[in-house]
Amino acid sequence: MRFLVDTNVFLDFFVRNDESRIDARLFFQYCYRLRNEIYVTSMSMRDIGYVAQQKLHDSNLSRDIQIKTYDIVSKICDTSADAAIEALYSENNDYEDELQITAAKEILADAIVTNDKKGFKNCGMHVFSVKQANELMSKQHPAVIE
Repeated sequence: MRFLVDTNVFLDFFVRNDESRIDARLFFQYCYRLRNEIYVTSMSMRDIGYVAQQKLHDSNLSRDIQIKTYDIVSKICDTSADAAIEALYSENNDYEDELQITAAKEILADAIVTNDKKGFKNCGMHVFSVKQANELMSKQHPAVIE
């Protein structure tokens, strides 16, 4: 499968110390073992670095998190200029989410994985929380993670 993974999933994995981190780690393990493709937008890469810096107050660590994100993903993608302008005029009130949707459609993603699904309603494609994506992959391939 080809997933566009939202910024918050990477931040959960690298910055949080709760169940969200465990779920994100399991998601990335499934993707690695099942050879699923993980895409992230360049905008998300920027935001990951910025939020990590704000939370951890360590510019070297936030840069390391961006590098580790790059190591996890299959590809960094962007939207075309026309699509970015079109996103401005969409009915979605969240421009960042609209750009994620547009990028997912341009790369022909099977789904968007996010922990903030409300901004992706009626986007015309599958949107999974990390837990939902994990459940889907575990049902399709129950022996992959032990």
